[in-house]
Amino acid sequence: MALPKRKPQSDNRERILETAIALMNEQGGAVGTSQIANHLGISPGNLYYHFRNREAIMRELFLRLSEELAQVLRTTEEDAITADYLASCFTGGARVLWRYRFFFAVDFIRRDEALAESYRALSHKCKAYMQIIIRGALRRAPGHCSATTDECEKLAENMWVLWISWPRYTEIDGNHSIVREADIWRGLEQIAFLLSPYLAEDYFAQIARRIKAHA
Repeated sequence: MALPKRKPQSDNRERILETAIALMNEQGGAVGTSQIANHLGISPGNLYYHFRNREAIMRELFLRLSEELAQVLRTTEEDAITADYLASCFTGGARVLWRYRFFFAVDFIRRDEALAESYRALSHKCKAYMQIIIRGALRRAPGHCSATTDECEKLAENMWVLWISWPRYTEIDGNHSIVREADIWRGLEQIAFLLSPYLAEDYFAQIARRIKAHA
């Protein structure tokens, strides 16, 4: 079952989606349609006019997450992977993770096969983009360690796993109930660090400065 294609949004539909993001980021996965409607001051029937249930809201939000992350990472073999380009991929990805952090802090995805299927497609696409980005960066500014194509694939997968698991890790390790924005940026530094042995020192230093400047 595929996620729905994006449609022009009405004001109420958009408010429902934005409220769902805010409440789930604040309160976690227990938020339901009645809480969203109450927060907005609309009737349940008004909400159900736009979304027949909570699952429909979640699928629409995951579609948005997928589109926004793909826009950040979309890269071809011909693109020049400058330090600024790579840093923008890191920081842009962190902003998407922060906006939709509730998806990765609680176990939404496995409860809905449509979301699980779409997640697998997103994972495959993002790891492919990340491999292209890594190979391009290593060609442009090779460090003291080299990496084969297979090793670049492993690096991309490791970075992806760290990216999607970081919110849940910080909730447990930090002993606080919600993910904080500072946690996301700390995770970004950890993710970027995975590439440090493979990149020239001055090139990686530029990336690290850009990340700190945006944190």
